[in-house]
Amino acid sequence: MASMTAAERPRAAPSLALRVLRDGFVVAMTALVIVGVALLPLLTPWAMHAALDLADSAAWLGMERTAVHVVSDWTVDELLFGPGTWQAPGPDGLPFFDASEVQHLRDVRQLLWLTYVMASLALLAVLVILERSADGDQVMAAVGLGGALVAVTVVIAAIVGVVAFDPLFELFHRVFFPQGDWAFDPGSQRLVQLYPFRFWQIMTAALGVLMVLLGIAAWLGARWALARRRRPAW
Repeated sequence: MASMTAAERPRAAPSLALRVLRDGFVVAMTALVIVGVALLPLLTPWAMHAALDLADSAAWLGMERTAVHVVSDWTVDELLFGPGTWQAPGPDGLPFFDASEVQHLRDVRQLLWLTYVMASLALLAVLVILERSADGDQVMAAVGLGGALVAVTVVIAAIVGVVAFDPLFELFHRVFFPQGDWAFDPGSQRLVQLYPFRFWQIMTAALGVLMVLLGIAAWLGARWALARRRRPAW
């Protein structure tokens, strides 16, 4: 009888310790992918324009609503595609953003791109683990657990945020922008006039809703995939 090739041999299941580490990694990577996917629609002009209008950014800036949309589109385009200089002039002929605002936008751009690079690598890692693991059902269950944990965590954070949004907003900036270049004067600096506090409340709520929906979708998708795998062939 011919011996089996390496590709034909059944893969050995990992030890309990390795399974725990692997599944924990899959849970974390699933959460990271959900964050990345949830951010995508919020960066579109349709979402940004709606949030700007609800936050009354035009009144803060003293500009027409359509002009505010154009400025925001330009700002986001530079965040996503570069060059990341933000040197366009404002209504007074001076640069629309001052040096400290431009530096903060550069920090935001770096964080945004880091998030998407990590989310892309996380998705690739989960797909590779699903493909190569001997106990794929266990990995798929970890994906579902990651989605469920995201949904539950966001709901808890939303409840806390209703009464403590301000300190949570400040904590986020202190963690991700420790250099301290994130506090601006709404009376004179256009970055917080273009994106006032109300804008961030709206966008945070939208992000939370999307993350809950994606988390539930990941959980339901994993359950459906497991049920399909376990269904008898006949």
